[in-house]
Amino acid sequence: MKLTVDGVELEVPKGTLLVEAARKVKQEIPIYCYHTKLGPAGLCRVCLVEIEGMPKLQIACNTQVTDGMVVRTRSEKADAGRAMVIELLLANHPLDCPICDKGGECDLQDYAMAYGRGMSDVVDPKERKPKAVDLGPTIVLDEERCVVCQRCVRFDDIIVRDAQLVVKDRGHRDIIATATGAPYRHYFTGNVTELCPVGALTSKTYRFKSRPWDLRRTQTSCTQCSVGCRQFVDVRYGKIMRTMTVAEDEAISDGWLCDRGRYNIGFYESPERLTQPLYKSDGRFIQIGWDDAFDLWATALRKAAARPASIGAIGGGRLTNEEAYVLQHLFRSLGTKNLDWRAGRQRQATPGARAGSIAEIETMQAILIAGEEPAELAPVFDLRIRKAVLRNGARVIHASDAARTLAELGSGVERAALIWDGVDLDLGRVLHERLAVIPNLRTYIVSEQPNARGAEAMGMLPEAGGRDTAAMLDDALAVISLFGVNPVRNAPASFGAREALERTPFVVVSELFMTQTAELATLILPATGAFEKSGTTTSFAGDLLSLTPSLQAPEGTLADLEMLVGLARALRIELPSREEVEAAVAQRATLPAEFGFGDVRYGKSYGDEGAPPRRLFSGGGTCLHDERIAVLVDSAEVPA
Repeated sequence: MKLTVDGVELEVPKGTLLVEAARKVKQEIPIYCYHTKLGPAGLCRVCLVEIEGMPKLQIACNTQVTDGMVVRTRSEKADAGRAMVIELLLANHPLDCPICDKGGECDLQDYAMAYGRGMSDVVDPKERKPKAVDLGPTIVLDEERCVVCQRCVRFDDIIVRDAQLVVKDRGHRDIIATATGAPYRHYFTGNVTELCPVGALTSKTYRFKSRPWDLRRTQTSCTQCSVGCRQFVDVRYGKIMRTMTVAEDEAISDGWLCDRGRYNIGFYESPERLTQPLYKSDGRFIQIGWDDAFDLWATALRKAAARPASIGAIGGGRLTNEEAYVLQHLFRSLGTKNLDWRAGRQRQATPGARAGSIAEIETMQAILIAGEEPAELAPVFDLRIRKAVLRNGARVIHASDAARTLAELGSGVERAALIWDGVDLDLGRVLHERLAVIPNLRTYIVSEQPNARGAEAMGMLPEAGGRDTAAMLDDALAVISLFGVNPVRNAPASFGAREALERTPFVVVSELFMTQTAELATLILPATGAFEKSGTTTSFAGDLLSLTPSLQAPEGTLADLEMLVGLARALRIELPSREEVEAAVAQRATLPAEFGFGDVRYGKSYGDEGAPPRRLFSGGGTCLHDERIAVLVDSAEVPA
C-alpha cells in the first residue's frame, strides 16, 4: 500500500495500522490505549489524525492504511481534536507531578505540553478517588491518576490470559480493580507498571525512590532463569532502584519481564552477603585474606594431585560461559576427569540437532510438555506458548508417556515442539524417537539452572572414566570445589549430598551467601552476582547473550573467573589468554549439537525423591538458588 504521511510518501504492507505506518517516517502520533503488543483498542481517542476525503478526524491506532491515503498527523484540525481529548483526560487528573513516580517519563506530561491548551473550560471540581490502593504484593494503584486506557486490563487478558484486572463502575467513577477483589497476583504483574502511561500503577519496590534522570542505566541479560531476557538495570548511588524491559528484545523476551527477573534483586544489598573468605578451623569459620585462601586451596589440590581421580569440581549454572570454560580447563590441567554442572535433578541441557529458537514456538500447531511446567522454569517462554494457543490455535499436550502422547497428538501435524525439563532421560529419549516422524519437530530443554546449556557446551561434563555429581558425592573425594551450586538443598535425596560433603576432607564453595552447602565447606569464597560482572551466558535455546556490569561489587568479593585466575597463579598453571577464551566460547556456543534427547552418556535419571519444589510462588516464595534470598516489600509476599 502506498500512502503519504505529512508529505512523505512510503509503502507499507496491507493491513498496517496508520500509527505504525507513521513511525516509519519518524512521525510520532500520541497514544494511550494502543500498544504494539496489545493491538488496537480505540478507547482514548488521543491519536486523532486528519485524512483527506474523510469529513471527520480518525483514530490512527485502529485505522488500516489504504492505497493512496493522504494523512496529516499535525494540522490545525488534528491538534484541536487532541487538545480536547487531553483536556478531558486532565479534568479529573490530579496535578501532582512533583510527587508522582512517573514524573519525568509520563506520556500525559509530554502530551499536555505538546497538545494541551493553556486554559481549561472545565470549572467543576475534580472527582476525588482513593490513593495508594494496595492492589497486590507488588503493585500500588492511585485511582485518581488513572486515565482508563485499559492497557493493564488488556495485558492481563491478551498476554497473560489471566483476566484478573477489570474496569469496575462507569463514567467518571470507573476504577481498575481485580475481578474477585483478591490481591493481584501472577508471574508477570510488574509489567503493568511499565504499560501504564501515567502514574496510576506503581511498583512497591520503586515508589518514591528516584527520578529517571538520577538513574544510571545499563543493559544486560537476566540470569534468574534460562531464558536470558534482556533488561535495563537502573542504579542510583550504587543501589539498584529497578529493572525494566527492553522493548526491542523481540527474539528472547518479546519485550516482557517476569516478576522473578524484575523483583528478585534485593539480595544484592543484603547484609548477609559474604564479603570475606572464610576458613573452617576446629569447627569454626575464621576470616582470612584472599592470598591465604588461594594458598590453602592450591595446597589441598597439590596434595591430591598424585591421585587426580580424588579431585572434582561442580558448577556452571551461575557461572558465565567464560568462567565455565576456564573452570574445566584448569581442573583438566590437574588431570581430573571429575567435572559436572548438574547439582540438581536435571541431566541434560542441550536439545540436539532439531533445536528450536525461542520465537519459533509461536508457530507450532502442537506443543508437548514433558516434566516440569515451563511456567515454573522459564516464565517468559511460557508467555510465548500462551501466544501460540491464543493466536494460532496450538494444542498443548502434557506428555506423561509416549503412547498416550502420540494418541492425543493424532495425525496431520507438521509443526510441533517438544519441551522437556531434562530430568527423565528415558522419557525424553522415547518421546524424541517417536516424534521424529513429524516433519518440522523442534526440541527444547528448559533448564533449572540459568546457564546450564552454556556450562554443558563449555565442557563442564565428566570425560570417559570420570565421575558425575552423584558419583563424586558417593565416593567422597579428597578435594571438591563447588561454584554457585547448592546440592545439599537442590540435589535428589539419593545423592546424599550432606553426608558426602561432611566426610570430604577439603570442600571449597564459591557463593554469595551462607547456603546449606556453604555451611559444610572447609573454605568459602565470596562471589559476585550477575549484575556485578561481565561475560556471556547462553539461553536454553542456544542464544549467546552478553552480561554488562551494572553494580560495583562489594569490597572483598571476586568474580568466579578472578578466583580461578588466582588459583591458577598459586598452582603455577598457565591459563588461555582472554582472546583465546573468547574465541573458544564463541566457537563452542555455535557448534551443532552431537547428541539427542536422553543421551546415555549423561548418566542415569534421577527422580523427584527429596528434591525441593520448583515453584516461583510457594508460601513466601522460593528460588532455585537459595530460599533465603528473597525480596520483601512492605512485609508482603513477593516472588523470590
